[in-house]
Amino acid sequence: MNNQTTGNHEYGYKAVLVREETKKALRDLRSTLPDRDLFQERRLATAALELVIEDAGKSKEALYRLLARTREVVVRDIHSKTEA
Repeated sequence: MNNQTTGNHEYGYKAVLVREETKKALRDLRSTLPDRDLFQERRLATAALELVIEDAGKSKEALYRLLARTREVVVRDIHSKTEA
């Protein structure tokens, strides 16, 4: 088990920026799970990224889905900046 070190830092983890709606969806998912702990959100995000990377490395279809979703995120980013 990783021990919390200082503030919001947990050994072995690095910050990753995600869109606000993604963070909310992750929190919503986390709230439905039993045995939540303070850092489970980090672990869920790590597991999700690992699965996507693993699948994209094994399957062209998964890679194409990842790239298509990335393009959708770019569009959301552009729309967010023009609305701000």
